[in-house]
Amino acid sequence: MTRKRAAEAVVPTPIDQTHAEDDEFLASVVEALPADSQRVIAELKRIKKVYIRCGRDIALKNKLHHFLELILANRGERRDDGRIFLVTGESGAGKSRIVEQLISEIPALQPQVRSYGTLRPIVTVSLTGPCTLGVLGRMVLEQAGYPILQSPDPSELWRTLPDRLHHKKVLIIHIDETHHMLKETEADRDRKALAKALKGVMNHAAWPISIIMSGLPRTTEIARLDEQFERRGFFENLPDIDIDHERKLVLNILRDMAEAAGIDATSVLATDIPDRIAHAAKYRYGRTTQVVLATLQIAMKENAKALHRNHFANAYILHSSAQGRDDMNPFLVDEWRLLPPGSFIIEGDKLP
Repeated sequence: MTRKRAAEAVVPTPIDQTHAEDDEFLASVVEALPADSQRVIAELKRIKKVYIRCGRDIALKNKLHHFLELILANRGERRDDGRIFLVTGESGAGKSRIVEQLISEIPALQPQVRSYGTLRPIVTVSLTGPCTLGVLGRMVLEQAGYPILQSPDPSELWRTLPDRLHHKKVLIIHIDETHHMLKETEADRDRKALAKALKGVMNHAAWPISIIMSGLPRTTEIARLDEQFERRGFFENLPDIDIDHERKLVLNILRDMAEAAGIDATSVLATDIPDRIAHAAKYRYGRTTQVVLATLQIAMKENAKALHRNHFANAYILHSSAQGRDDMNPFLVDEWRLLPPGSFIIEGDKLP
């Protein structure tokens, strides 16, 4: 085999193999659904690929490039210590999506296929619930293609983690939904243990690792536990949509997603529907896209050619407790601004 062919050879990693198996299984499940559902799923996949850029993308991308420049510039004969980048925002602000999108657009962070396997400059782990330090370490190694067969002591795992990531050439760990690691304890042991572990991999002499953390605003608490985090940190908070100044963003989301679905949104763009969408989404970017996606699914099920107010109202009913309560549906009432932003959820047996 020539050198060129060797470089192009693809050696599947355990992660690649798992993804291929998952895709094959999911395709078989979809094929067992009714033809109409298969059509809607195919269209939803196309819509979900749509990403609408705005000013925050530019700001975050600039900071991310500054971040990469610092961690890739050597200090003398050795690499400099790692840095930490915290991206925060309220639930539904679109934190995970914007970080995922930016990472996918930076060529330097893309996987490199070698004859002996795939190298990933950055690995992402997403926490879905309370997570121990040991579990986090194993998740990082598994995403790097370095599965752990045993359950070592967490302190030992994190002590050896930089060397193992060095072997896989991982430069950055991205921890999504980091707030799940920041459990409140009386002695604050969990957060301090996390800070100590992260500091250890950032200061590793042979192969310092940098960290990107995305999560709720309380994620910044990690920076208060050690002065080094504050000194080496980058911070970006994703604010809610200011409808008075960013109405065009909601219009773009609605228009571009509808266009991907092949549905005409012209009749609603010139109304106050975009304002109602933002209100129903609690003025958050990610939730705004979810409201529009849910509405388009309703329209596609009806084979509608154009969006109408009832599509939004029915989608809101489906994803809230507003069934039988038209007075709580922001797409049906005149005084929708008086309703609480976000989905209408009944608390206990009490109704407003």
